[in-house]
Amino acid sequence: MIIKSVGFPRIKNFGGDIRDFLPSLFQYLKKFENLEIFAEKGYGSGFGLTGEDYLEANPRVKFVTSDEIYQKDLIVILKMPELEELEKLRDGCALFTMCHYSTRELNVELFVRKRIKTFSMDSIVDDDNMRIFVDYFRTAFNASRIAFKELKKTMADFYSPTRRPINVTVIGVGSVAQNCAKSFEILGDEEFLDKNIPGVVIRLLPRTVTYSDKLMISILKETDILVDASKRQDLSKCIIKNELLGYLPNHSIILDITADRYDIGQVKPIEGTVVGSLSKLIIYPDDELYDTLPRNIESKNRRITVSCDAWPGVTPKESIIHYERLIKNFLEVLLNKDTDEIDKNSDNYFERALYRGTLEHFFSNSVTS
Repeated sequence: MIIKSVGFPRIKNFGGDIRDFLPSLFQYLKKFENLEIFAEKGYGSGFGLTGEDYLEANPRVKFVTSDEIYQKDLIVILKMPELEELEKLRDGCALFTMCHYSTRELNVELFVRKRIKTFSMDSIVDDDNMRIFVDYFRTAFNASRIAFKELKKTMADFYSPTRRPINVTVIGVGSVAQNCAKSFEILGDEEFLDKNIPGVVIRLLPRTVTYSDKLMISILKETDILVDASKRQDLSKCIIKNELLGYLPNHSIILDITADRYDIGQVKPIEGTVVGSLSKLIIYPDDELYDTLPRNIESKNRRITVSCDAWPGVTPKESIIHYERLIKNFLEVLLNKDTDEIDKNSDNYFERALYRGTLEHFFSNSVTS
């Protein structure tokens, strides 16, 4: 399919997440002279922007209803819409968003049924299988900063020069975990450097440690902030059983960066934790969210949990500017080539990466693995 129209819907039902692109991206789209450009009415209002701001950047922008937006050739949105919104998609159109194929089974079924040509931002990787369309540091730092602030409230001797170092235990050793370690180094330096107060010890735990309850018990007993920055191969199994959380000190904070959901055949890496949002970043042990857990999930042992399903949205404008820089490279491919001809063996680096974000590539990898 040759893309002749592009639609930008607004995000709905995500607790205040602001993910609309700025007028600067629409100004960039002026170069595609035959492209029709549509935005949902009210687009950009979360940033205090008006339709006039977008029209000043690109007079060809047309503002229409949500139903009309989803009838365009290409739909571009930074966060996956809910199923009821996805049902509005025109059969056979193209969708460029964070699809999360491996954890959104019902969405994948819809894509197949409606023959949607999907390009998943979170699956776009380079030739070395490293994610491109991502903001690891902002995700990690936004989350770590809030957890660190909560620890100040719960840890009575936080500023004591005689206490032991603060222990941060990170589940995972990938890019999110590494940026989490850097974040806590920055936060620890800001609080304690040159003050003769012990700082932060950061441990990144691989699977050769987390597999053992015995090893984890000794670690958890000394953990002040427990971070989930994991990436699991088997989503049906947790990494930390709820019974183990009872070994955490009472003042400990659980930081849920991964923010995996409970879904069909899927559990969260730390059993019994719940998912927060931008409107509820801090979840206390008696929060009503625990009432929504599946019945088979044990949640007896609880600590204050810091969680969000949209960490970059904590600093939305900085995040959008970052993603705008990235998305132009991929729009250049999508708007200049038949979407059915995007080639995994292309000489174009961004075209190869874009192909790896397709449902076709996901299915082929699922079969081979």
